[in-house]
Amino acid sequence: LEGVEQLVGRVYAEGYSDMFVCLETMGKSQQIGTVEEVVELCKIDKILLPTIDFGHVNAVTQGSLKTEADFRRILDLIRSELGEFKAHNFHIHFSKIEYTEKGEKVHLTLADTIYGPEFEPLAKVLKEYGLTPTIISESKNIMAQDAVKLKNIYKNI
Repeated sequence: LEGVEQLVGRVYAEGYSDMFVCLETMGKSQQIGTVEEVVELCKIDKILLPTIDFGHVNAVTQGSLKTEADFRRILDLIRSELGEFKAHNFHIHFSKIEYTEKGEKVHLTLADTIYGPEFEPLAKVLKEYGLTPTIISESKNIMAQDAVKLKNIYKNI
């Protein structure tokens, strides 16, 4: 909390208040950065937006992101706690991630069939809610190719 408050103060002091700083969910159980913690930190100032890394969330929660309801719970939290502007403009990092009992082990590609999460349930909820986040593929070694796959999944819903 103190570090984020100092960061915000520095952003304003340096004259960059017209930009956003995105705080990301983390992939290991011993790190600060759960969805709830990131949302709470983003309440500090208007320049703070959440970056929800759904692969990280899935890894920390041991594969909990499976259904539209699972993704809806996260998006509902963002909307209710941070408001519509931040909900429409937040960032998403997306990839499948292999995990252990401690969380993230390694980023994978969308072709992986063992680990999740799948993008389609999230894309359906984003469309249902009319949200327009920036979505970044973090697939191992083929980010651009998997970004096209994410775009096509979204367009085909």
